Amino acid sequence: MKVLLGAGAALAVVVLGVAHRTAVDAGGDSLAGADGEWLVLAVLATVAMWLAGAVSLLGTIPVRPPLGRVLAVQFAASFANHLLPAGSGAMAVNVRFLQRQGISRGAAVGAVGLNSLATGITHVALLAAAVAVAPSTLVRVGVHLPRPDVRTIVPPSSHGPVAFAAVGAAVLSAGALVALRGSRRWLRRRARRVASAARRLVREMRELGEVLRHPGRAAALWLGSLTLPLFHALILFSLLRGLQAPIGAGTVLVVYLGMSSLTAVVPSPGAIGGLDVALVAGLVAAGVSSTVAVATVLGYRMITVWLPLPPAACTFAVLLRRRVI
Repeated sequence: MKVLLGAGAALAVVVLGVAHRTAVDAGGDSLAGADGEWLVLAVLATVAMWLAGAVSLLGTIPVRPPLGRVLAVQFAASFANHLLPAGSGAMAVNVRFLQRQGISRGAAVGAVGLNSLATGITHVALLAAAVAVAPSTLVRVGVHLPRPDVRTIVPPSSHGPVAFAAVGAAVLSAGALVALRGSRRWLRRRARRVASAARRLVREMRELGEVLRHPGRAAALWLGSLTLPLFHALILFSLLRGLQAPIGAGTVLVVYLGMSSLTAVVPSPGAIGGLDVALVAGLVAAGVSSTVAVATVLGYRMITVWLPLPPAACTFAVLLRRRVI
């Protein structure tokens, strides 16, 4: 079984590498042309990113496992995160690790959910603060919120068609209601899911309140959650400066926070694909040339995904063998 676990991790690395061979090659070429000092800063920010994840997780649990072990688990979780969408791989690894620490499954799931909730709160708060401090940055990345003109939506000369459209909409709505009456089972299932999600949110908010009553745990949770997106933005900024791109750190932060928030709606393994395209688009809209933007995002993926992937897979296999996860 231990041999199979190690072989499975190695096979996953090979499959991912072959499937994304073009991106790996292009990422290597991008890093080769960057300034060495800025690359070192990007690598250090990547390590700090995993450390921030470990610190925030420690803030959600009553036990105190060694920080080095928690850091190793976060490193291994980054490997699992690239196999499953929407961070579910890392969540599963963290839940398993907490169970190994003697925490019940329900409490472990609650702790991981609380960690995700705190990360989401700080992500939105950082985005709001960055936009409030520099609202022109939001305009530079091409985000506009125009106020719609009612006259362009419903011209005065179109009352007849609008009336017919309103009648048609009413008929369609009535038909939809009739159809829904025949699918009460589906509605009940959806209602149960919504109720379950609401109960889970209430429970996580209650647990968050419990954490906030412990200053040490609260500090660890918020510090880790707050610095995690900052380190991601620092990696991007370091690569941009290494490629001689004239862009400010605040603009890079807004681009990362905004684009990562948008792509979170469409899950993908490790956010590979959707986030890459969004980051390139955001950087280009912020004034970076398309060539440098593509090179930066490829380098970002190289440092945060492809280079750490083999050692993360080995760490994952070792932790499994030692029954840490």
